Amino acid sequence: MSDRADTGESPAAKPPSGYWYPGSTPEPVDVLNLLRRYREAERRMRVRTRGSMGMGETDLIAIRLLLRTHQSGQLMRQRDLAAALEITAASASALVDRLVKSGHVRRVPHPDDRRSVAIEPTTQSDHEVRETLGAMHERMLAATEALTQDELAAVAKFLSALTESVEEPTEPHV
Repeated sequence: MSDRADTGESPAAKPPSGYWYPGSTPEPVDVLNLLRRYREAERRMRVRTRGSMGMGETDLIAIRLLLRTHQSGQLMRQRDLAAALEITAASASALVDRLVKSGHVRRVPHPDDRRSVAIEPTTQSDHEVRETLGAMHERMLAATEALTQDELAAVAKFLSALTESVEEPTEPHV
């Protein structure tokens, strides 16, 4: 039952959303709408980034994954990349070939498995990503640093719950 029914107010007496009205707090749907707005802004940013770097979505995701793996001191094989990106071995091979040709990654002998080849990002790749996305990441960090510890905890709790809600398998529509 809604608050309107509990208070006896007519639907016209209370705006459907308190977010845009002074002195009121956001309704759950307002938060979800802001999240959708953020996701759309992020999608547009990825399109711009792909254009400026001259690569596709999967290429960018692979670069980001390889940079993160490399930064943690680990190596990734082509088959690991295929598994992480949920693509076929043939698609991973074509992806790595493109990234090698563009100078974003290189194939190196795997130190623990002589039969395997590791894929590592180049310094050029790291520099290009930082140059392209650095200012935006600084603005995003500033936005989170402006939050109190309680606000950070609330945001983390909300985003974790939201992530779990979309990761849960959906029943097929019959």
